[in-house]
Amino acid sequence: MNGQGGENERPDRMTLRAVLASDIRRGQSLVEVLIAIAVGIIMVIGAITAIVPALRNQGGTVRLQVAVGLGKELMDTTRVFAESDWHNISALSTSSASHYYLNSTSSPFSVRAGDESVVVGTTTYVRYFSVDEVWRDSNGMIVSSGGTLDPSTRKVTVAYSWIGRPTSSMVTYFTRSRSYSYVQTDWSGGSGQEGPLTTVNNKYASSTGIDAMTTPGSMQIDF
Repeated sequence: MNGQGGENERPDRMTLRAVLASDIRRGQSLVEVLIAIAVGIIMVIGAITAIVPALRNQGGTVRLQVAVGLGKELMDTTRVFAESDWHNISALSTSSASHYYLNSTSSPFSVRAGDESVVVGTTTYVRYFSVDEVWRDSNGMIVSSGGTLDPSTRKVTVAYSWIGRPTSSMVTYFTRSRSYSYVQTDWSGGSGQEGPLTTVNNKYASSTGIDAMTTPGSMQIDF
């Protein structure tokens, strides 16, 4: 009986060992799977951490390019606006606190006070320009203070930004490069003309020893 019992116990022990070995291998496989999952999660988090700032920076770069383009566009159209008639610019308030933009829906363009909102895609951009007087020293160089006022030059600053972004700006100088000349043959309007002329009239500033009233259109000098 004992011999038979001993013979019966050997297969049972072998079976138990096989089961234990299988459980151990199954446990090792489960641990390996868990480790692989953890490593994968770490890699995914690392990739997301690297990609998200890159996408954010790319989006910021695109917005900056659009904003700069809108600023340059406003600068160019403002220059054309000034060249068409210098008084379009010289008549504006010269202060950085005075914001203007051009209404491009009208022909010719017109000036509007305030900031202009431009929607491109899903982003709202803001742009405007301001005008400042220009002063020059005795050598004709532009100075920040002092000197002599140059009525034929204006400092133009174009500012641009989008929501949540600090304002950037670009600066240039507009100079009246052409003048109009008038030939006046009628002085019958008399004296009293002051300041620069923008249209032809028949007046003059003052006279001494000149009779411009008796025969309109001519001048008689009394000696």
